[in-house]
Amino acid sequence: MTGAFDGAAARFPRRSRIAATLAFATNGALPASLLARYAEVKELLGVEAAFFGLVVAGYSLGGMVALHLPGVVSRWIGVPRSAGLGTVWIGLALILAAWGATAGSPWVVLIGLALAGAGDAVVDVAQNSQGIRVQEAYGRSLLNSMHAGWSIGAAAGGAVGTLAAVAGLPLMIHMSIWAALCMATMLLAARAFLPEKTAAPLHQDAPTPPRIGRTRMAVILLPLALVALAGISVEDAGANWSAVLLASERDLPAASAGIGLSVLLGAQFIGRLLGDRVIDTLGRHGTLLLSLTAIIAGLLGAAWAPTVALTLAGLALAGLGSAVTVPIAFADADAVPGLPAHSGVTWISWAMRTAAIGLSPLIGASSAVFSLPVALTGLTLIALIALVLQLWRGVQPSSR
Repeated sequence: MTGAFDGAAARFPRRSRIAATLAFATNGALPASLLARYAEVKELLGVEAAFFGLVVAGYSLGGMVALHLPGVVSRWIGVPRSAGLGTVWIGLALILAAWGATAGSPWVVLIGLALAGAGDAVVDVAQNSQGIRVQEAYGRSLLNSMHAGWSIGAAAGGAVGTLAAVAGLPLMIHMSIWAALCMATMLLAARAFLPEKTAAPLHQDAPTPPRIGRTRMAVILLPLALVALAGISVEDAGANWSAVLLASERDLPAASAGIGLSVLLGAQFIGRLLGDRVIDTLGRHGTLLLSLTAIIAGLLGAAWAPTVALTLAGLALAGLGSAVTVPIAFADADAVPGLPAHSGVTWISWAMRTAAIGLSPLIGASSAVFSLPVALTGLTLIALIALVLQLWRGVQPSSR
C-alpha cells in the first residue's frame, strides 16, 4: 500500500473493521424495516398504486437532490460524525414517515422519505469511505464483505418489520423502537472508526497531484458509474421484475414467483462474501471483467431460458456478477488522484442513485412495447458498455 497511516490504523484495524461492517448492516436494517410494511402504509394512506409509487419514490429523490452534499459533510464534520449523525437523521425521518402513514397524510410520508433519502446519501458516502480506509489499513480487499453486512442488515430489518406487522404492533411504535436501536448501534460503532489520514506521504518529495476539472473528473468517473449501475440494474431487475418474469413467461404460480429474487439476492450475498478473495487474486480490473461478463450472461440466460430452473440459474449468475461492482466502483473512484477527499465516492453514489430512478420505468415501458425478455436483454447494454470501457481502459488498477 502507498501512503502512511496513523497509529490508530495499526492498533485497531480489527475493531474498526467490525465497526464499519456494523455501519453497513445498520444502514440496510433501518429503512428495510419500514419497507417491509409498505403494503400496510399504502392501506393507511388509502391511495392508488400509481400515487403510492410516487410517494415512496421520495427516498430515491432525496438521495438524488443531495448532489455533492455527502462529500462536503464528510469533509466538514468528519466521516464518523457523518455516519453517526446521518443515521440519527435517517431514523428520525423514517419515524416522521411512519407518523405520516398513521395520520393518513401521503405528503408527510413523502417528506419523511425524502429527508431519509438525503440522509442515506450522506451515510452511504461516509460508510464506504470508512470501509476503504479500513481495507487500506489491512492492505487487502475488504469492502465487499462489508457490503455483505448491508445485505444481512437489510434482511434482518425486513424480518423485524414483517414480524411486527404479523404481531399487530403499531407502525409508529415499531419504527420508533427499531430506529432507536439502529441509531444507538451506529453511534457506538462510529466511535471505533479509523480517523482520516493525517500523516505525510512516505515520499516527502513526491509532488501533490493537481486538482482535476469537472470535465476531466466526469470522463474518469463515468466508466466507474456505469460499473456501479450495471450492478444496480441487476438488483432492480430482481426486485421488480423477476417474479413477473417467472409468472408470465415461465408459468410459475404467482405465490411461488418470489423465489427468483431470493435466489438472486442469495447469490449476491455469497458473491460479496467471496469477492474480496477474488479481488486479491485477480485484481480489481480482472474481477470487473469477470463480473460484468457474468451479469450479461446471467441476464440473457434469465430472459430467454426455456425452463424455470435455467431462469433461476441465470438470475443466480447475474447476482454473483453484481456482488462486487458497486464496492469496486467506490474503491476505484476514491483512488482517483486530484479529487478532494470523498468526492469520488460521492459522485459515484449520486450518479448511481440518479440513474437508478429511471431503470424500472424504462423496463416497464420496454416490456409494454416489446416483451419482458426483450426489455431485460436491453438492460444488459449497461453492463456491456461498462465492459467495453473496461477493456478499452486496459490498465489494471492497483488491488487493495
